[in-house]
Amino acid sequence: MYIPEHFRMSDEDVEAFLSGVRAGNLITVDENRRPLATFLPWVLMDGRLISHMGTVNPQSRHTGEALVVFMGDDAYISDEWMSGVAAPTWDYETVHAYGEIRVHTDPEWIIDSWSQMLERYSTRTIGDYDPAWVEIQTRSVVGVEVVVTEIQAKSKLSQNRTRSEVDSIISHLSPACPHLAARMAEVSLPHIAARDEKVREIRQLFLEPPRKTPARPMRTNPMLAIQPGQNVRLIRMSDTQPLE
Repeated sequence: MYIPEHFRMSDEDVEAFLSGVRAGNLITVDENRRPLATFLPWVLMDGRLISHMGTVNPQSRHTGEALVVFMGDDAYISDEWMSGVAAPTWDYETVHAYGEIRVHTDPEWIIDSWSQMLERYSTRTIGDYDPAWVEIQTRSVVGVEVVVTEIQAKSKLSQNRTRSEVDSIISHLSPACPHLAARMAEVSLPHIAARDEKVREIRQLFLEPPRKTPARPMRTNPMLAIQPGQNVRLIRMSDTQPLE
């Protein structure tokens, strides 16, 4: 994923984002190099993303590299909310998790993954379901595990705009997208303040005229005032006696 440096999500924000992960698109490539995607619920456990899918899904037979795409909030940003000449844009947050996909057919593994998912999303447990029904269901699905090897995360939240423009965007977003507006206040405003301070320091360093220091009085060398043909007597400083 292309991530300009000013849109790169911090490590702390990535951790917080993934702790609240719910569902995302699993993307793999088949033998013909054709990409396929399935939207699945996920649980993150010890650097592994856990889910399941039906055996009729072609992705249930894929192995190798995989990408899981998670989306945070997103919204249209009107140019009318910004000053001067500006193009409308779209702000959003997204996390891409790369890794190796592993498919599990072991019923115990599948049931354990269901237990983890119920614990995360439901008030029920696997024990609340009829064991015979659960056993039948394990035959129609496979467990999916993505061992995460790399994470790329992007927060595109108008960090490249001015403080007054971001204040305006936050004001317009707050009624319909309060969480995205709050994230913009949390992420973009400190970024803009730090950027503006750095610009101010650079201007002071390179553009402001240097301060003038008072000129020190010059010491006059008496030898420079000697005229041609003038008799000069040299004095030894130690004893002030004329030199022979």
